[in-house]
Amino acid sequence: MDRVEIPAALRAFIERHLTSAVQVEVLLLLHRERQGWNAATVGKELRIYADHSQELLTRLAKIGLLQEDAGTYHYAPRTAELAARVDALAELYPTFRVAIIALIYAKPSRSMRDFSDAFRLRDED
Repeated sequence: MDRVEIPAALRAFIERHLTSAVQVEVLLLLHRERQGWNAATVGKELRIYADHSQELLTRLAKIGLLQEDAGTYHYAPRTAELAARVDALAELYPTFRVAIIALIYAKPSRSMRDFSDAFRLRDED
């Protein structure tokens, strides 16, 4: 699947909010299994360190995809638009996993953008 085949709204969501394949896996786990999850249970389920799962859960909550209550996280998108994007991601990811992951890793990291911006020529008034 080419990048242009991923619907534009989903592509924009991925480019704006998702930074790694494991972050997608965490999001889709909580989307699929609507129980409460903590860092340890996510880590055990996905075979990743609990510290890393905590970072991912915190980030997903911060962008409005999860709700946290006393260390337990639930899938709870802040808006209907976010819910629709995650539903589309969940539908397409099993079939187009490689294209979606490629889209995530094709964008430059924030630190790379900051570094390159330091060398950008600016118009001096």
